[in-house]
Amino acid sequence: MSSQETEYQISIIEDRVNPLMERREMKFEIAAKATPKRDLIRKAVATSLKVPMEKVYVMNTLSTFGTSTSICKVHIYEDAARGKSIEPSYIQLRNLSREERKQSISAAATAKAEAAKKEEKKPAAGQKVK
Repeated sequence: MSSQETEYQISIIEDRVNPLMERREMKFEIAAKATPKRDLIRKAVATSLKVPMEKVYVMNTLSTFGTSTSICKVHIYEDAARGKSIEPSYIQLRNLSREERKQSISAAATAKAEAAKKEEKKPAAGQKVK
């Protein structure tokens, strides 16, 4: 294991199916020395349930002081596209690894800058073009 990955045990607390949203909503209890990162939780849940990582979203992780357990709320979608359309963009960003998150944010910033440049070139409504 690498220095970032730690050993932890995962146990299911709650498992329910939400047919309207086409997803499973699960709560896990994770026993570890430190609170694991979201992307590691996502990877562990995906491998233990044998589903692709694109379908798994970690909503939150709650740890209490003095204990070595964390409670995680996870959504697992039947279709990856459905998950992308339902989950808010900030949750999607949180579930990426640090490198992927940096790339996504920089790509969004460059796209926003390009759109701002195009807006500057357009004349405002009601103004004459020289």
